Amino acid sequence: MNYTQLKQDIFAYFHSNLTVITRNIQAQNIPHGGKSTLINQAVESVKNDLGNILPIQYSHLDRSKLFMLLQYCYSVMSFEYRNVVWPYEYMAFSRRNGELWERFCKAAWDHSLLPNLYRISAPSFHEVRNSFRDRIINYTQGNQYQHHIVNDVDSVFELVGEINMIEDEMFNLNGRNHIIDFKSGFGSNEKGNTLRLIAVGRAYKHWDPNVNLLFLVRQNENNNYLETIRRSNLWEVHCGDAAYRKIDELTNAGICEIRREAIDFRNDLSPNFWNYLVNNNLAHYLDW
Repeated sequence: MNYTQLKQDIFAYFHSNLTVITRNIQAQNIPHGGKSTLINQAVESVKNDLGNILPIQYSHLDRSKLFMLLQYCYSVMSFEYRNVVWPYEYMAFSRRNGELWERFCKAAWDHSLLPNLYRISAPSFHEVRNSFRDRIINYTQGNQYQHHIVNDVDSVFELVGEINMIEDEMFNLNGRNHIIDFKSGFGSNEKGNTLRLIAVGRAYKHWDPNVNLLFLVRQNENNNYLETIRRSNLWEVHCGDAAYRKIDELTNAGICEIRREAIDFRNDLSPNFWNYLVNNNLAHYLDW
């Protein structure tokens, strides 16, 4: 597949549909947040149109790779046009980059052709708690202190509170449940996320002892919090290149090929925007 030419065709379609819309949004007397919402909706709408056009126009191409390429092109255009109506500052760009990188990765599941792969819904923590509670009742059958033990277990769960079991990607492959947490970056200030991941991981292991928990990080990170997650023996951690290889191992969607042959923010973004990102120390986020 000639990704360079196909990218240019996709970009041209975006530009032809967004140039006038963007000018009209810029001219509106509304807050920056409102302009940002409008442009994001416009870019999303064009992407949806292309999602209908491309599979017909390029029916001979691999569907999963085609849609991952579209998702990457959408990311480029989303960054570009949002910056036109409201120039990015550090936190907003970091957050948006994380959202778009995750969506790019998830595209590998959207159109995977593997016959034994399907998405699943997250269990409720109530379901996990009841399963745990039922096992305790079963273990203490006939024990004169069973009532007190079960009450203490209930008290512990009240202290823990409700754990949100919804994760970034949840699916079953060849009869085994898999849960993925994506993270664009995992720096030295991630104590809260570390504790959350360990709590969620333990809850999932109670739900299904055979579940495969995967923590996939865009950056090649190596810090204490990441090592804490590794040492928990709950989550399988993959960073950088290894994260993409794991996605391909699970989906056979070809994300490594798209990454190698198509991702080129330096040349796909406009020179002015790229220089803006470099001057504001934001370009390193686009090391996908």
